[in-house]
Amino acid sequence: MNRRTALAAAAAALLGLTAACGPSEGGTKSDDGVLKVGATFASTTLDPARLPIRQMAMYTAPLYDSLTLLGSDESVQPLLATKWTSGSDGEGPYLDMTLRGGLTFPDGTAFTSKTVAANVKRSQTLKGSTNAPQLAGVTVEERGAAEVRFRAKSGVGALPRILAGSAGQMISDKAIAAGTDLSRTSAGIGPFTLQRVQSNRVVYTASKNYWDAKAAAAKTLEIDYLADDAKLNAVRSGDLDVTILPEKMVKPAETAGYKIERHMGSENYTFSFNTAMKPFDDVRVRRAVGSALDRKAICQGLLDGKCEPNGQFFGAGTKAYAQGVDLSLVPFDLAKAKSLVEEAGATGAKVEIVTVAGNQVFEQLATIVQEQLKKIGLNASVAAVAPPQVVSRFTAEKNVAMAFGATGNAFDPSDTLDRYGLAKGLYNPGGLKNDKVEKLAKDALKETDQAKRMAIYQEISKVITESMLLVPVLTPETAYVISPEVSGWKAPWAPSFPSFRGVKG
Repeated sequence: MNRRTALAAAAAALLGLTAACGPSEGGTKSDDGVLKVGATFASTTLDPARLPIRQMAMYTAPLYDSLTLLGSDESVQPLLATKWTSGSDGEGPYLDMTLRGGLTFPDGTAFTSKTVAANVKRSQTLKGSTNAPQLAGVTVEERGAAEVRFRAKSGVGALPRILAGSAGQMISDKAIAAGTDLSRTSAGIGPFTLQRVQSNRVVYTASKNYWDAKAAAAKTLEIDYLADDAKLNAVRSGDLDVTILPEKMVKPAETAGYKIERHMGSENYTFSFNTAMKPFDDVRVRRAVGSALDRKAICQGLLDGKCEPNGQFFGAGTKAYAQGVDLSLVPFDLAKAKSLVEEAGATGAKVEIVTVAGNQVFEQLATIVQEQLKKIGLNASVAAVAPPQVVSRFTAEKNVAMAFGATGNAFDPSDTLDRYGLAKGLYNPGGLKNDKVEKLAKDALKETDQAKRMAIYQEISKVITESMLLVPVLTPETAYVISPEVSGWKAPWAPSFPSFRGVKG
């Protein structure tokens, strides 16, 4: 698969806009004691190293325990690794992890330090691996059967969080050695065992003799992907127990007596610039766009106020977000914005914005931005295109000036920063470099205290706004509808990363 094709495939999966069959296709009803969860994305593979987007880890997490677990409060918790310490010696920084002992995979293979080393190597070398960027430069030393030492010259600060995602989900040594195709089967230690894979549905059953007896509280777990418009009816009919609801369905669900839990996650709605294209090669024009948006009005009008107007890089629901800054970095000022455009000699410049066809909120937001740009003298147009084209045109063809994105769906802030905020990032096609951000990014990788790391990212969240590499707009609230039969549910740290451990349907 070439780079453009891979990007297109990833975008298609990211936006989850494939045709969906409803959960009535062989599904189970609420009185069957099954936990039924509505997914935002359709599953394309169950191989932890080949997930097109990280949100698809919700399909693999029931099957593959990761080394660590990222809690709903972003705390890093033990899972297959029971404890870890960091340090530095003559060879550089390291992270030592003690592994949970006495565990075996369903195929009889013991879980040891060899397993960890084999998994990291597979993620780094497997063709099509989407874990490879997160584990670039990482080495693993086996220090006895139950301890490993990770090394990375750039620093190991991000590893405890990164290893809570697909990069840390452990596959059997035997399956790795055999080159087993894991797209529709599994070879992990997990609270659930794969039962069957259907069109837009994956069904799991509780694993026997799993090391944590309380983890699989439901005897059966069913993850269904279906169109947003069908979700409320699926909840009413008992075909779903938990799902994310579009904002327009929240009030009807509440009226019908369903519990709604709101959570401000890590997502951030942003517009990225190609800074190599005119007029956005001039920072004055980029800053003008930042000042042209009335974020409070957009939040109220677009999402009925169920969002946080945001003027910085990281989402308002994450610990990397700098509290107290509000919109001081991007005050709404149309007159100033128009003056900056005139000063840059960009009045009348053509600007094309690409967004996703079929997503009502995305299209509406792009149209709002288009109208604001016209008010400051830019000749803006919106192209609502198929999901693959959004990514392909912006990052591969590089023929479009602005593109909509929902950033922040990464286990560690370094991942989001790498892709959107650094000079070599995929979503920085113009290669714009902010020296201060680049330095702070390196500092954050070296820092191993998670609280101190988040303080560095909070500084980055503010500093990156100076160069206006992208225009942040808002962080949406996520509304989860929860059936009365469900117990043990906790809103995850970000949308589409739920934990099913201890959740009963």
